[in-house]
Amino acid sequence: MGCEIIEKVRTLPSDPVQALAVLPLGQSAQKERQWLQDTLAWLKSAPPEKRGARFQRLAEEIREQAALREKFQEIWVKAFAARVYAEAGLPEATSLASEFLTRVKRRVLPQLEDALDLYAALQTAELDRDDAQWFAGLGADAVAPWRDFLAASDGDFPVAVRLLALRAAAIGLSRALMKVMPHQYETESPFFDLVEAAGVFAKCPADSSARRRFQEIVLRCRVSAGISHARMEEQGVSSDLVFRLDLVIAQLDRIEVLLRVISGQEDGRAFGCMLIRAFAGERSVHILLRNSVNRVARQIVTHTGKSGEHYIAGSRREWFLMGCGALGAGGITAFTAMFKYLFAAMALAPLWIGVAHSLNYTLSFVLMQFLGWRLASKMPSMTAAALCDAMEKDDGMHAEIKLVAAIARTQTIVTVGNLLGAIPLAVLIDLFLQWLDGNPFLSPETARHGLASMHLLRSFTIPFAALTGCFLWLSSLFAGWTANWMVIHRFPAAIAQSRRIRAVLGEEAAVELGEAVDRHFSGVAGYICLGLLLGLLPFMSVFAGVPLEVRHITLASASLAYAVSALAWSGPLPWREVWWAACGLLATGLLNFSVSFALGLWLAVRARNLDTSGRKTLLRELWNEFRRHPAAFLWRQ
Repeated sequence: MGCEIIEKVRTLPSDPVQALAVLPLGQSAQKERQWLQDTLAWLKSAPPEKRGARFQRLAEEIREQAALREKFQEIWVKAFAARVYAEAGLPEATSLASEFLTRVKRRVLPQLEDALDLYAALQTAELDRDDAQWFAGLGADAVAPWRDFLAASDGDFPVAVRLLALRAAAIGLSRALMKVMPHQYETESPFFDLVEAAGVFAKCPADSSARRRFQEIVLRCRVSAGISHARMEEQGVSSDLVFRLDLVIAQLDRIEVLLRVISGQEDGRAFGCMLIRAFAGERSVHILLRNSVNRVARQIVTHTGKSGEHYIAGSRREWFLMGCGALGAGGITAFTAMFKYLFAAMALAPLWIGVAHSLNYTLSFVLMQFLGWRLASKMPSMTAAALCDAMEKDDGMHAEIKLVAAIARTQTIVTVGNLLGAIPLAVLIDLFLQWLDGNPFLSPETARHGLASMHLLRSFTIPFAALTGCFLWLSSLFAGWTANWMVIHRFPAAIAQSRRIRAVLGEEAAVELGEAVDRHFSGVAGYICLGLLLGLLPFMSVFAGVPLEVRHITLASASLAYAVSALAWSGPLPWREVWWAACGLLATGLLNFSVSFALGLWLAVRARNLDTSGRKTLLRELWNEFRRHPAAFLWRQ
């Protein structure tokens, strides 16, 4: 049967005028659709400079023969141009995931339309922006004959308006969007009256009062949608909510365009260019994700920036307290490195060793979170978003310079504190274990392997340290996403008001639990993500045949201290290897910080659509400030 269909389609002549002359109307919708598709392909096959003449000749030949003109107009009416007006360039689905899958399927798999449809014909034509530019450049002589042909289908515009109103009202009144709409009840929303007003207008488009009332309701719907966007910025952003709200706004925009076309305020040629550009962008998966995900990324970066403000010392007292907390975090890391060696020596399968490492890292990081102690490696990706907040201010680079100096001071004291906490305590732990049983914590073979693994040139320290910087950035991103999720679902307030939690803990304890969740939940989520990435992923990569390792500056410093301490008591210390390992440790710190900061800054700039043309000015001003007051970037405030 499929072969018979293909044969029937192929019987049409290649010239569209000849094909239209022999086309039997009312017998095969597929042949009629194929004629539309072949005609579009015939037009596109001509060079742009000759396409206008071909376009005009086609119209003139159809106009000269009454039978051809009647056939064309019948095909056009049956092709339901209203769908093109109402759907071109607008998402087909009402959720981001469904629309993404639909566009991927449309790009990869051949599609079959079962009915005559102009929309399907235009989709198969694979229109692009060059086609829109060509159409915009057509002269009045080339366009005039087509206006006469299509005048009989002016009724498609009110139909398209009603279709758009129905779909916009259905989404605008959905429960998901009503949560962010500035209306308590659906009957208070202008979307509740949108369909009725569109129906009254469509019955009599020339009625000025019906048109004016419809325009007022469309405007109120747009205002409600705009307020909903602002409310989402405060209440948290969901990619699905953003997609639906943007779809409603796009549908309202299309209604306004159609109203201008109906009233003659919009030129038909400009409207046709808009439709062609819409079809060109309709196939783009990149545009879909950019429009829907960018707002979510901005909100996540905003929450990450708010968290990053806690990683910046604003006064001398905060700077001192962060340094003391960094000492404690380094001390915890010394024990974390000790358990890392213990777990690595166990006779377990790689998966369970990875699980043990993940638990080791996660528990250490979570303990630091609750104690308020900071890891230097976690700071750059968090403070990058805070720096972008300052870049949005227009105050002559003063805010940026002040913030960069504060970030540098804080990063310096926390890094020094981490190292002073991790290295000496690791040496003390090793000395204590030697005092207990007479042997260092690490065997000479394990210690030498530790030095070799940190060698700057003879190991993969540099790529592994850069990869760890990516992990640090991903963990901060996950922390920002968790904070956004908490805001959307009002998680802390839900805990404080939960009847079950209050029945178990009491009202005051429930409120305190909600406050603790508000302070620590996103940070704990980020540290859990980091623990899994550092501990489990390297061992999972073994199964793929791509062994990966992590190089975390504080963990590496503690591990190196254990190795040097063990070798110092078992014979001559290999100073050459120690110095190369120390260089590897320095490179690890630089790459951890720079990669995570660069990725955090890149995402923040992209999410906020910041103008980065002033980067050279910022760097110049920073250099001048550093030459004048270098201490302000290290300790003095």
